[in-house]
Amino acid sequence: MVERAAQKEKEEKMTSDTHNTTSFARSDERWKRLKILFEKRAFLRRSASEKPFKLASGGSSFVFFDCKLVTQDPEGISLIAELIFDRISKYDVDSIGGIQTGAIPIGTAVAQLSFMRKKPIQAFWVRQEKKTHGTEKWIEGNLKPRSNVVIVEDVTTKGNSVFDSIERVRELECNIVEVISLVDREEGARKRLADAGYKFASMFTISEFSQ
Repeated sequence: MVERAAQKEKEEKMTSDTHNTTSFARSDERWKRLKILFEKRAFLRRSASEKPFKLASGGSSFVFFDCKLVTQDPEGISLIAELIFDRISKYDVDSIGGIQTGAIPIGTAVAQLSFMRKKPIQAFWVRQEKKTHGTEKWIEGNLKPRSNVVIVEDVTTKGNSVFDSIERVRELECNIVEVISLVDREEGARKRLADAGYKFASMFTISEFSQ
């Protein structure tokens, strides 16, 4: 009972402390440089005469974000890690991670930077399917029960994969401090998360890129 009361108090504190803003500062020079990298590398567009991209959400679009071309780039992932760490480092965050594979380089980079900044945050990632051998886990990495967690994702559309991550993390009675996405396609994820009581911030929105 005492442990549960302490956890509830911790969650309430985190809820009141978390950023009210839902995006990253557009005046930050690092954000401006990162946007250039996304425009040059990750932002893909097809004409109406071409076959549209198939999205992980099940839909299709003539616009696609191949974020791995930025998260696997040394400058790109460094900028991403700095911007996210600066945002979450003021709070009591124990772990950062999300669904494979998009969240893996993001969480890892933030964890590495946090160690260098002397405020270590552990990293983890959630499997899309449960491991069928060895430990047979859903979650890989360092996530302890009742931790304060930031969920990250490269692209959010309807929010399905985010909620998959949340479901697995909540099974460990963890508190979701915030959900952060590199790109919000503005197709319902933000509202769905807000309706469920989760704070959401995106590095970019699809409307910030010329279409």
